[in-house]
Amino acid sequence: MKISTISRPRINFTSNHEWIDFNGSVGFVGVSMYRLKGIKNINNIKWLNPKGIIDQGSIIAEIHTSDEIIPILAPIHCKYLGQNQKLSGNLNLILESPQDKGWIFFVTPLKFYSQEPLLSPENYQKLIQGKVTH
Repeated sequence: MKISTISRPRINFTSNHEWIDFNGSVGFVGVSMYRLKGIKNINNIKWLNPKGIIDQGSIIAEIHTSDEIIPILAPIHCKYLGQNQKLSGNLNLILESPQDKGWIFFVTPLKFYSQEPLLSPENYQKLIQGKVTH
């Protein structure tokens, strides 16, 4: 499988390896390439009833692989808008394009966001240098 290294233009990260890309009043959320390294196949995504207002840090879904379960947390206080329909029947899009087309769900921030405690791509690189995820 060829993995795309393209990242969305306005991407910011959490210390838990989620990313969010704000495009106007919508934020697209996915899991970082770093966190998904070494995973060969995604078996399914379990959705944990994401409806309405979601607190930052709440678990929205879990990615199930043959070896582990990866929780996906809300990176900001937001309203859940929906799933990436392109994942239907092609969950490995998350692995093939982890920081672009493989976004998992989208949200709208509840207030004008500040980037705290989100990490810039540069600060995220500093966080993961030498860090083991599994």
